[in-house]
Amino acid sequence: MTTVLIPALSKECALFLSPEQTELPYVPDSPFHNLVGLSRTEMAASRGVEAPERRLLTERFVSTFAWSTIRPQLPLRLVVPADVPQWQPRHCRSYYKWLPPEETLTVKDLRGLDDFDLILRLFDFGAWRPILSQRFCSHMGPPPFDPVSIGLGVLLAQWKRWKWPTLFTELHSNDRGRGYCRRLGFAPDDLPCESTFRMAIADSKEAWVLQCADSLALSLMAYGLIPTHSTFPGDPPARGVSIATDCQLIAAHSRMRCRYQNANCFLPRDQRTCAAREAGKEGCACDTEACADHCRYVTPRDPDATYVYYAGSNQPTSAPGEAQSSGTPLSRRGKHHFGYKDKTFNIVDDRLFTFWPLSGPFATAKLNDHLLTIPGFEDLCRRFPALKIAEMIGDAGEGFDRILLFVYHALHALRTVKIRHHACDKNALTCLKRGYDKKGNPLCPHGYRLSFNGHDYGRQDSKWLCRLRCIAHPTPDLVPDDGLDEQRTAALTCPYRDSDHPLGYNVIVNATLPKDNDVRLARDLKVDSPTWKLRIGRLSYAESRNANQTRRDLKRSPWFGKANSAKAQYLGDILSCALNVVRFVREATLAAEHAAATGI
Repeated sequence: MTTVLIPALSKECALFLSPEQTELPYVPDSPFHNLVGLSRTEMAASRGVEAPERRLLTERFVSTFAWSTIRPQLPLRLVVPADVPQWQPRHCRSYYKWLPPEETLTVKDLRGLDDFDLILRLFDFGAWRPILSQRFCSHMGPPPFDPVSIGLGVLLAQWKRWKWPTLFTELHSNDRGRGYCRRLGFAPDDLPCESTFRMAIADSKEAWVLQCADSLALSLMAYGLIPTHSTFPGDPPARGVSIATDCQLIAAHSRMRCRYQNANCFLPRDQRTCAAREAGKEGCACDTEACADHCRYVTPRDPDATYVYYAGSNQPTSAPGEAQSSGTPLSRRGKHHFGYKDKTFNIVDDRLFTFWPLSGPFATAKLNDHLLTIPGFEDLCRRFPALKIAEMIGDAGEGFDRILLFVYHALHALRTVKIRHHACDKNALTCLKRGYDKKGNPLCPHGYRLSFNGHDYGRQDSKWLCRLRCIAHPTPDLVPDDGLDEQRTAALTCPYRDSDHPLGYNVIVNATLPKDNDVRLARDLKVDSPTWKLRIGRLSYAESRNANQTRRDLKRSPWFGKANSAKAQYLGDILSCALNVVRFVREATLAAEHAAATGI
């Protein structure tokens, strides 16, 4: 066994944050700050084009991400969080150091590199050493492996979808193993066994893995890769980012043996109750030696996992906010699920037609999606206090009053959230009495829909005008049964049909709709307008993040336990952010090569 003294981190290897720093880190000479997206017209016209082709339409994309431009900027240094203890120099059995790409690396060589190989050439992960070393309790005992070497080994296994024995075998291989050992800092004759990786991830707290994910995200913000302001065409530069959020069900590594499993199943035998028996099912009597420690039908390695039936829709079955009654038959398209629920907040990047995931709450499957939203945003603001959020993009599952009011009052952001419909929205008389239709579009007293006149971001209100529409259109938009003649007659006597009111009747919408102070249908932009459709269309990025995790086999946790399952999701988000950069470098380099070969 040979050891090497790993010194303290230097400014050449990492970006340091001071405890009193109130602004996001910034690398002034980064070329990524100059990225410019498409115009709103170009963005709308190219909606049917695949993302790689849309990126090639973006100004300066190729010149910014081509390998010839990227190579002098390397390595991309990561941020060391201010609240992490400093790395104290110590002897270790491995030593990760960023190795610059080969000077002779050609475009052909770049094509032959694995995505993870390219990640190791683009980023210097030395900043993770103080984070991952927090599990070292003392300097006693044998020298450990460099925590960065171990951490990158775990990340490699996640990328390759390897089990621990496969990772061990691959590191020992004469083919790719020596290359990985060199980049990860392992000595080929002194490699960790599979249990070393397993114990390292088990002994690392969720918060530490999340700190690694935040370290990468903050560094990408510093370089201008992750936007820190709105990238939607036409928005002013000072406006904050757009966040698209969604939940994903994660199956536990354990197999469900009892759908009624709960915390009581793990209590001492004399305190234990059987939820299955209480529900009228055949339950264990909890009086055998097999049940001495816990119920023999539950899964002890995933005690926090719970059963849930997902009906496949976020729309309410009765009134908005009401849960489905026990007597309601299960939907045929629904799914039985045992495990956890993962929520991520994705920064939308309209310049590069992609998303940058910021990991959020990881909870038991029974917890409703919307209950994770506000705590998730609060935690996000704690981890990234200088990041401005100007828009929330969500599906109907986020359309609860508490969330909409939180986004309006606490975040001061646009509520680009799909409508949660209700049966009363179909009744024309009800809509007339309350003064707005099923999409939250205000109505005049005579049933004409008002025209959207813009949103004032300073006052956080939207103005709606009738513009005397009744003069040109004698038939109102909403008419109750047998009420057309009465409405037409009443419209003729409207006090706004004169020269003193050229814009006619007007309504102001802020946190709520007027008259009944409804929140459910209150929105800052006109629902289904061209702008709304462009903005809400970016919700697909949240769904793409979930699809990425599924492709990495993270739809079912690779490890036992809630904490380890959460770590797997955080590692998946780390890969998504790093692979975004890899993807852009490949696309731009190949496009530059093609342009040079064809002269186009």
